[in-house]
Amino acid sequence: MAIQGFPRVVGAIDGTHIRLTNVALGPTEYVYVNRKGFYSINVQLVCDAKYPILNVVARWPGSTHDSRILQESRLGHAFRDGQLQGILLGDSGYALKPWLMTPFLIPQTPAEQAYNSAHRTTRALIEHLNGLLKNKFLCLGGTGPRVRTAEKVCDIITACCVLFNISKDDHIQEPYNHMPDDDNPAPEAAADDDVHGTAVRNDIIRNFFTQV
Repeated sequence: MAIQGFPRVVGAIDGTHIRLTNVALGPTEYVYVNRKGFYSINVQLVCDAKYPILNVVARWPGSTHDSRILQESRLGHAFRDGQLQGILLGDSGYALKPWLMTPFLIPQTPAEQAYNSAHRTTRALIEHLNGLLKNKFLCLGGTGPRVRTAEKVCDIITACCVLFNISKDDHIQEPYNHMPDDDNPAPEAAADDDVHGTAVRNDIIRNFFTQV
């Protein structure tokens, strides 16, 4: 997945919010309210350059931070334990890790600007995937699936992701236009960047973007 000169990238990661409408959430319904003020499930998705969904986690309420979902997921554990190799690209809602590169909030040098540009272009894959997924399965956009429990919504999201991958395997043509992911709140900056992650990012900039 070498796009725009970004090395060792195996996937792009993002969270996308699926609305909950008329869903019985019980006394803890407040945890489903995201930063835009509507009820949702925050879904973790990972894709590569050919748009298969490599990972989906559909079980966390909308108020949950993207970084926490990754931290608690099997995917996060596998990268931390060295079972998976390579680099994921995430937005500023994630903490910088040796295996997860995030952009500079305020790039200071031409090399950092070049890094950010390559990061943005490569990570756009996951944003495009979100649009393709919601275009193919309209129940994931708008008001969300019309079921009564959050558990059923999560089941539907996961099933749609499986069917999306099957359609890619069968080379079913995607619609040309895609739905912008307007329901996905802007990322909230994550705290506690990893010192080793900073070292890896600096090494990438020195070896791949300094001469750009």
